[in-house]
Amino acid sequence: MKKTILLSGVLMFFFSCGKKEDVKNAAEVQYQELLSETQAHLAHNKKPIKKLIFKNLDEIEDSKEMNLQLLSKVASHLKIKYSDIKIAESSSINYDEQTVFFVLTTVSHDKKAFRTSDDDEELGNYFQRKYLFVNRENGSIIAEEFDENLGYYDNEAIQFSKSHILKDLVFLDEKTLAIGFYTQASARSRIVLYSEQKFTLIALIDNEIKKVLYEYPIRLTNGDSNGSGTFQIETLETGMSFSDHKTNGYFDLLITKNFSYEEAVEEDLENGVIQQSDLKTKKELEKIKFNGKDYAFHRDDRHRFLE
Repeated sequence: MKKTILLSGVLMFFFSCGKKEDVKNAAEVQYQELLSETQAHLAHNKKPIKKLIFKNLDEIEDSKEMNLQLLSKVASHLKIKYSDIKIAESSSINYDEQTVFFVLTTVSHDKKAFRTSDDDEELGNYFQRKYLFVNRENGSIIAEEFDENLGYYDNEAIQFSKSHILKDLVFLDEKTLAIGFYTQASARSRIVLYSEQKFTLIALIDNEIKKVLYEYPIRLTNGDSNGSGTFQIETLETGMSFSDHKTNGYFDLLITKNFSYEEAVEEDLENGVIQQSDLKTKKELEKIKFNGKDYAFHRDDRHRFLE
């Protein structure tokens, strides 16, 4: 009884406060939902579902798992040389009690990389990225898939980093687990300032690999520099969480977009140039719904500050 009276008093207090304050707009409510650590609960066993995937990129924790003995068995099942696997550029995580997920980087030495001036084809090292779900005991392959978008030669201008798997799995609904990982593409240039981190969610459904979210840009940097400290650069950084609301069976994705623009000019006394620095910021929100196949999104490459 006392608890009921107390609860009624609290509700009346908030109701009276609500008359004095403006109601937060929908964007702010969504933003707070994204940043909240609040957990939903499964109806059947009350286990918590962590809705937050990451608040910002600095707080992402990578999986440290790598079973080299199991990986050796996997190489045998794939019929490839263990030495052709780039261990430092590969990642893994336990998906469930029977299954392990690997993102492997392998190198092939017999790919034709480019043509020379006399029209001869030169061979080069070609790096490939493969997704694998394997049996945790014997390394047998359950599902596998190459990602052609992440294949590259070692002499190309754009290079791809190791694919970093997030430490924690996420729930697409009350029972379907997904693995999140991100890969960085960057230009090998001091003049062109370009890099991009792309985020993917993968699940094993009916023993098939499903990329439910594929290469969503969670960090994007564009700009240019004179190579000695004077530059202009625009950066996008995101946060990502699941909503409580579902569409076609899976939780909606909530994404905050934080844009920043920095322009810096180095001091040059001989030419009468003084040191300058300018920083601008902008925040946007996006909700992505599952369409029954994947979280389809429109890639937005518009600059908010750069012309």
